[in-house]
Amino acid sequence: MRTSRSFMTHLDRYIPWAAALLALLSAAFLVDFHAPDRVLLLNLGAPQGPREGGGVVHTLAWVFTTLGSPPFVVPISAALVTILIARKELSRAWFAFLVLAGGAALAYIAKAAFATAKPHHLPGSDAMAATSFPSGHAVLSLLLALTILVLWEFRDPRLRRLVLAIVLAIVFAVGASRVFLGTHWPSDVLAGWLFAALWTRAAYRLVFGKA
Repeated sequence: MRTSRSFMTHLDRYIPWAAALLALLSAAFLVDFHAPDRVLLLNLGAPQGPREGGGVVHTLAWVFTTLGSPPFVVPISAALVTILIARKELSRAWFAFLVLAGGAALAYIAKAAFATAKPHHLPGSDAMAATSFPSGHAVLSLLLALTILVLWEFRDPRLRRLVLAIVLAIVFAVGASRVFLGTHWPSDVLAGWLFAALWTRAAYRLVFGKA
């Protein structure tokens, strides 16, 4: 399979909007913490702690949140880069490494810079308490998804649309699960997605040039 230039061409249409929205979101956040969240939460109220409960929906939320966690994303990312190196596809391997490792590092630097609290601390732990904005799960899941979508172009249009729909649905579910479980504000998730899209485009331009 070849690198999907067509996908990057489509993504390019939204990059200026993503950059503008991320800038506005960050500015609004700095001026009034969680002001954007009062809009995104539709006045439903801020999370008061981790959502507890059982049932299918709650279980699925934890499943999807796991799919965006470092213990899940990091091994897959490492395996992906290793396979590309083994196949001597060095430019594609460098792109994957730059997107995944570089994007994750920058996201966590941003977390430290904003230094804002999550809606709650994870039960029994005060780790990562001041690393709310942007959501690491949202960043990691979309970085991995975009890397896959960019590196492999499926020739069959129907298969390509199916893969795109499935991958993006999982990414959306990961972000939604963070808000549902009370582990992130909506603005954290939205900022994570916007950052991931912008960083992927920047990495593609650096490695492959213009689409």
